[in-house]
Amino acid sequence: MRRQVRPGSDEGFTLLEVLVAFGILAIILGLLFEAIRQTDMTIAHVERKTRFERKMEVIRYLLRNELLSAYLNQNDPLTLFMGFPNKTAGRETDSILFTTLDQTRLSQGAPISHLEGVEYMLFQDPASRYFTLVHEQNTNLLSYGTQAVIPETILSRVWSFRIRYFDGMLWTDRWNSVQNHSLPPLVRFDIVLVNEKGKKETFFEEIQIPSAMTGQVQGGGNQIPEGSGSTGN
Repeated sequence: MRRQVRPGSDEGFTLLEVLVAFGILAIILGLLFEAIRQTDMTIAHVERKTRFERKMEVIRYLLRNELLSAYLNQNDPLTLFMGFPNKTAGRETDSILFTTLDQTRLSQGAPISHLEGVEYMLFQDPASRYFTLVHEQNTNLLSYGTQAVIPETILSRVWSFRIRYFDGMLWTDRWNSVQNHSLPPLVRFDIVLVNEKGKKETFFEEIQIPSAMTGQVQGGGNQIPEGSGSTGN
């Protein structure tokens, strides 16, 4: 009995096999695109977080340098250190005004910096519930005009801004050098921001002011602040 051999099929893949292959390919491509998308989102998030953290470090650096060089002379009415508590819609919106020897030098060989006034304050953003933190620098304390005042927006989406002062025994929410004729030994800033996801993040900075900056011109830039940090996502 002869065995019948069936000829090979020339039909190729069936429609079902092609559909299954395309389905598997679509799944693989979908997973690949999702992985790329997630990677891009992670990179963008890290970059945003890094830029934000760098910005906060710049602000902390500015606060530290200006507070460490805060200067008060009882015989000079131009020097002062004033802390004003305030609340807006139940949130702390404090401000601080003081004289410092931090930034400006009138000549290249000047041994000390030029005395100037510095103020930190919040302005309400009319388009949202948030505030903007503004830094004002007055380079000419003898002038009543605004030509010497340099305002700069340093932080947006601020929810609250609280400043406290340690008098050596207790924390207080205000300071008036006209009354107590002194600088606070320690100042703490608490800044609450709202990130792009709508979550609140809290940053704090504690700065120890050298006692030598009261009544005499001495640098205090090498003093180490008590601490800094942040909370939130």
